[in-house]
Amino acid sequence: MEEKLNISVLGAGAWGITLAVLLAEKKHKITLWEISEERSKLLTKKNFVDIPGIEPFRIKMPSSVNITSNIEDTIQQKTNLIILAVPSQFALETLKKIKNLIPADNKYILVSVIKGFQPDTLKRITETVREEIPKLEDRICVLSGPSFAIEVARKIPTAVVVASKNKKVAELVQKTFFTEYFRVYTHNDITGVELGGALKNIFAIACGISDGLGFGDNTKSALITRGLKELVLIGKKLGGEEKTFFGLSGLGDLMLTCFSKHSRNRMLGERIGKGEKPEVALEKIHSTSEGYRTTKIAYLLGKKLNMDLPIINEVYSVLYERKKPEKAVKALMHREAKPEFIEK
Repeated sequence: MEEKLNISVLGAGAWGITLAVLLAEKKHKITLWEISEERSKLLTKKNFVDIPGIEPFRIKMPSSVNITSNIEDTIQQKTNLIILAVPSQFALETLKKIKNLIPADNKYILVSVIKGFQPDTLKRITETVREEIPKLEDRICVLSGPSFAIEVARKIPTAVVVASKNKKVAELVQKTFFTEYFRVYTHNDITGVELGGALKNIFAIACGISDGLGFGDNTKSALITRGLKELVLIGKKLGGEEKTFFGLSGLGDLMLTCFSKHSRNRMLGERIGKGEKPEVALEKIHSTSEGYRTTKIAYLLGKKLNMDLPIINEVYSVLYERKKPEKAVKALMHREAKPEFIEK
């Protein structure tokens, strides 16, 4: 029989709520932390919560889920597993809140489901976890892959991957999350899995811009293929394994977010392609677009590492330098002719 865990979910956004419900339905004891006291009280009163999307889905909130805005009530001695599900820009702040709540002899496992970077340091989220809470070193995981919260909430068959340097930890998390509609694979390349989940959002914005400009499938296929090349290039440079980027957290997530109507990043790009300024488009989609911040980070890393990343650079120029999308496309198409694969 599967062991029932005490699980703390930090972040009551769409993904945090969806995973809290999934785990509660498996009879795990769930505490869900929402930073806003007002929203926390509102969620506590609701039997159903709307998961945002093109057509929002109303998910039933199990009465067994304890919702609180007091983070000290969330991280307790009995806690077995912590899920970090806040937007990337709030990850460091959240880690600082919990670092002193975790005892030195703890056995906690931390699972990051964030698909982004720590914006100030350009570091991966798990790198930030290790720096802030070094006692969690061998019990840190990343859960990633092609998985929109709204489809998981609807119990649509989904496959993801959990990565950890500790095989037993990865297998425990796999077993904890595994359901008949949520299939979890294990991996040991935490760096590659984390990078794939973050970097693919940049190319979703590029594909959205293409959609907004009225281009077709030819253009999108080219962007995805050449975007994957850049993802692999920068991913390997930052320590990921090449094969990882052709798995669920790389190519799988890339295809999902570039094609789907649910993709916030693709939607952001589409609005920009249709002529909206980036800040206006961000405001109108009323949701977190991790790709906007990740684009700047990838651009800065590319420059620092002296890498040729033409799609990333052009998306950056559109988002942050107000370059016209049409000019960005022209710049890509007019690059010097070269072989598809350059022999080393």
